[in-house]
Amino acid sequence: MKTMHAIALLTLLGGVLPVSAATPSKTPAPIAIHSVSVDLPASTASFPPGPGSDIAGKCLICHSAGMVLKQPLLTQAEWTAEINKMRTAYGAPIEDSEVATLSTYLTKVNADQQTK
Repeated sequence: MKTMHAIALLTLLGGVLPVSAATPSKTPAPIAIHSVSVDLPASTASFPPGPGSDIAGKCLICHSAGMVLKQPLLTQAEWTAEINKMRTAYGAPIEDSEVATLSTYLTKVNADQQTK
């Protein structure tokens, strides 16, 4: 709309339109979106039994147990932050009341994995 006003004003004043104002702007190339298939390796790891392992099963919606169990050694505060990030940023279905139990469980199994 402002371009139209500028063109009309220049025309009324008898000015010469700059080439860039008379030429339509270059349209960006369209974005190509397509699907791909990926074959993931089968995971044989599972969460060890213990208080909170049932809640950890919710992590399997997006992660393999092997991926979760191979994380670097994290403190409980760091696990709590990770869990809350998954909840708020990615919508992980973990209730407020489950966060402490899950972070305690992941802290323990994570530490156990480091000593194997």
